[in-house]
Amino acid sequence: MALLSEHAPATAREIRPPAPAEHVERLRDRVGLELPSELRAWWALMDGVDDRRDHGAGNRSAHLIPRDYLPLSVARAEEEYVRQAQYPDPGCCTPEGTHGKQAGEDSFPFCTAVLPIGRVIDGGLLCVDLRPGEYHGCVMEWYASEGIYESNWRSVAEILDEIAERLDNYVHDRELPYREKHPDITDGVLSWP
Repeated sequence: MALLSEHAPATAREIRPPAPAEHVERLRDRVGLELPSELRAWWALMDGVDDRRDHGAGNRSAHLIPRDYLPLSVARAEEEYVRQAQYPDPGCCTPEGTHGKQAGEDSFPFCTAVLPIGRVIDGGLLCVDLRPGEYHGCVMEWYASEGIYESNWRSVAEILDEIAERLDNYVHDRELPYREKHPDITDGVLSWP
């Protein structure tokens, strides 16, 4: 947040204040599973962005997460969860609320133990996998045509670490590892290559 405020103030202004604790608890109760502490900590710092505002090509100020994801507020995470949870994976989700697949495994069309935390303009979702298993809390991607599948991040903390590290490298003009690119900051707006 400090790096964004200093170097990408237009993007920092898009970030909503901390999520109300009662909203986080209501979401946890709806999902029926405990939320990872790092997700709770993230929402205690910021409540996403207004993802319903026009953030198209001309206004990309809220694309905080690489690969053009907009972080969802707790209320919007709940809306997306309710919408997608209507279509549970019959090979995973049981009526009793248990799951036949472990965290990190693909699921189609949706799994009721994954929680949306971000969305991209084309309809994809970034989700935290709350199913049991070694990868509990990992981050998955979802598209209606593909279902739930592995992302590039193992956790919410890994997403936030990548954002901070790449911003810090940009600010200090450090050389990057092969094929990695600096973010771009133009007129206070952060964007990702």
